Amino acid sequence: MSAPVMESVSARTLVDTDFFIRLSRRVSKTTALEQARAEAITDQALAYLATSAAKPKGAPTLYMSADVDPAWHEFMTFTAEYDAFFQRPGWHKVHHNPCDGWGGATYPAPEAAIPPTVDAIRAAGYAAIPELWTTKVDCGDTCGDDGGTPDPLPCGDHG
Repeated sequence: MSAPVMESVSARTLVDTDFFIRLSRRVSKTTALEQARAEAITDQALAYLATSAAKPKGAPTLYMSADVDPAWHEFMTFTAEYDAFFQRPGWHKVHHNPCDGWGGATYPAPEAAIPPTVDAIRAAGYAAIPELWTTKVDCGDTCGDDGGTPDPLPCGDHG
């Protein structure tokens, strides 16, 4: 008997359709990207946030792709919607603490940081778009910590 195959879902289903369109349009405007690419980036930011928010204590740290990060930044500007996103049972709010280079934390090389994040997103049931999860990591020094203990602090803590 083989294991059942789980279909992955688009993370855009985690928010209202009208809000997703509004948010992705802001991403398009602030990044000067075409709408289709902005929608893909927004979907992946939601997948990252959902995966991070549901991450159990002690699970490995997740890291944000530099390509996806602009959508997270835009989402945070919608404070009510951002707060509501995390109101699901068992989720913690994923906070953002930008890396300024003075945190003293050490992070794995980008080539080691991103693949486990993509694996975690897929394991959580969300579709991952590999070309948006390259070895580029936000902040240039591989920050992107999603929070939740025992993640490094303070640089890049997103938890």
